[in-house]
Amino acid sequence: MASDGPPDISTAQAARRLTDARFAPYLAEADDNHDLALELYVWNARISSALFETLHHVEVLLRNAIDAQFVPADAGAAPRDTWLEDTAILTPESLQRIAETIRRIRRDGRRLTRGHVVAGLSFGFWRALFDKRYDRLWVSHLHRAFPHGSGDRAQIATTMSALVPFHNRIAHHETIILRPIQVHYNELLTLASWIDPAAAEWIAGAARVETVLSARPGSA
Repeated sequence: MASDGPPDISTAQAARRLTDARFAPYLAEADDNHDLALELYVWNARISSALFETLHHVEVLLRNAIDAQFVPADAGAAPRDTWLEDTAILTPESLQRIAETIRRIRRDGRRLTRGHVVAGLSFGFWRALFDKRYDRLWVSHLHRAFPHGSGDRAQIATTMSALVPFHNRIAHHETIILRPIQVHYNELLTLASWIDPAAAEWIAGAARVETVLSARPGSA
C-alpha cells in the first residue's frame, strides 16, 4: 500500500541528504528540534508550491496586460515587427533580455513569435519596465495596464521590487519560512487587482496559500 506521506527517515538522514547548510535555517527556526525542523522543511516545499500557483496566475495576467498596450496585439507576429525589438521604446538592457529569450526560443526549435517571447521573459524584465527611466513609457502606454490602480508608477515599481526576490527564492527552491509570506501573498493579489479586480478575486479563490499557511508546523 502506498504511503500518504514522506518516507519515515531519521532527521539525521534527512540532514545528510539536504546538507547541513540547507537544513540549518529549519533547525534554527525549530530551536534545534530535529523532528520539527524536518516538518518545516516539508512545509516550506508545500507553501512554495501553493505560492507558485498564485505567482503563475498573477504573472500571466501581468505580462498579458502590459503586452496588450502595444498594438497591434498579434501574438503570432514576429518580434521584430512589435514593441519587443523597438529601440525607440526599450533600453539596451531590456533589449538584451529579449535577445537572450529569442536565442533560447530558437535553440529549443520553437517558432519565434511575439507570444512566445512574452511568455519567455522573466518577472524581473517586467518589473524593470516600471523603473523611473521608463516614466515616459508609463505615461504613454503602461498606466493603461492598471486601470484600477492609483496611477502611480512608483507604487507598481515598489510592489514588484518586493516580489522579485521572493519569486526567485521560490523558483530556486530556497527557504522562505522566515519571509513575510502573508505580506507577499497580499502584494500579489493587490497587483492583480490593479489590473482586473475580477481576475484577482478568481486568483484568490483558486489559491491554496491561506490553507497551507494555517497548517504551518509548530504554530499554536
